[in-house]
Amino acid sequence: MPPDAHRAAYVLPLQPEDGYRHLLDAMPVMLWTANAAGAWKHVNRAWTEYTGLLGGSRGFGFEEALHPDDEARTLTVWRRAVDHEENYEIEYRLRRQDGVHRWFLVRGVRVADDAGRNIAWVGTCTDIEDQKRAEEEATRAREAAVRALGLALEARDRETKGHTDRVTAWSSRLGEALGLDHPALEALRLGAYLHDLGKLKVPDTVLLKPGPLDAAEWEAMRAHPQEGERFAAALGFIPGPALDLIRAHHERWDGSGYPHGLGGGHIPLLARIFTVVDVYDALMSERPYKRAWTADEALEELRAQAGRQFDPGVVAAFLRLLETEGAEAMGRS
Repeated sequence: MPPDAHRAAYVLPLQPEDGYRHLLDAMPVMLWTANAAGAWKHVNRAWTEYTGLLGGSRGFGFEEALHPDDEARTLTVWRRAVDHEENYEIEYRLRRQDGVHRWFLVRGVRVADDAGRNIAWVGTCTDIEDQKRAEEEATRAREAAVRALGLALEARDRETKGHTDRVTAWSSRLGEALGLDHPALEALRLGAYLHDLGKLKVPDTVLLKPGPLDAAEWEAMRAHPQEGERFAAALGFIPGPALDLIRAHHERWDGSGYPHGLGGGHIPLLARIFTVVDVYDALMSERPYKRAWTADEALEELRAQAGRQFDPGVVAAFLRLLETEGAEAMGRS
């Protein structure tokens, strides 16, 4: 990136005597221009009236108005666009003069000279607050419905009370620790809630059998991941990565799992994340056929199975997370 990309950018109000700039200044949407290095140089009146930023700002020129939680990912996208000379769009929250943050869709377009050299950037900031609120409400409603279904499955399977909520919450925490983005985290939660949906097709005589399963019963049980994927896909709104988790959450790192015998990196990442959490919670829970393991015993089993049943990198991240929050905290969630 050019060396001046991180110098303070002076965000100046547009000059009314410049006819073209006067036209931009009159536009009702927020408009901006930046130099080839990505530093903002001019904004129109709509920007200054919304943000109150009239003079210099740090970095590229817009950071002062960003919501703190959006700054890192926004700068990553913007730096990549500048470095690779690519148009971009991103959603982030901008602070209004009264301190309220609203969601905007920001688009940046590269401007090149006749030789194709990048000479500037132009862009827009479009208010999408109402759209984001509607999307978030719809997402909450879908997740609530999926959670209710997961809890119903938990009751039928006689799982330890709270298993579904625990594995979903801790899968999300582990996903965050591993740097998953928002869509991946949403898919991880939905997949975690529905991971055993396919057990709806497993007869009670098999699902609730207190003793060992025979070969035919094991075949029926081992079919539940694919049946779960099929049922979840029929809901119509479960994203592909969540379906992958449902199908692959019994695969093993060494390739000895089911239904497809996938191994290593061929197992979808969300399934690798969820499996570690799911097994840990099962070990720490009392079941009709086993006592609850202690935290030390469960941690030792995770270490022993890293590189066998589990992705070793995911196990390491989970152990760090448990060390930070307390290995027994999961059972109290």
